[in-house]
Amino acid sequence: MCQATAYLLDSGHEQNIKIMEDVVLVEPKGESISLTGLLGERKSVQGRLKSIDFLKHVVLLQGAEQETRESKTRPNQVMRQRQ
Repeated sequence: MCQATAYLLDSGHEQNIKIMEDVVLVEPKGESISLTGLLGERKSVQGRLKSIDFLKHVVLLQGAEQETRESKTRPNQVMRQRQ
């Protein structure tokens, strides 16, 4: 199957926050990302798409609050993905 699990990047904890399983559609909608699950359920997350790993079936999102905090504390560094 080609479904993915969506996570919200969380630099304050050891693991990212699981938002939704069985994601089949990821759509950017202005300042948010819309996720649609296999059975039609939908969630909207304020922020931006950080990465998609097709081999691991992982969608990583960065929330608007996290994005602001990261830009203030680490303007020129790339955060490591933790899972």
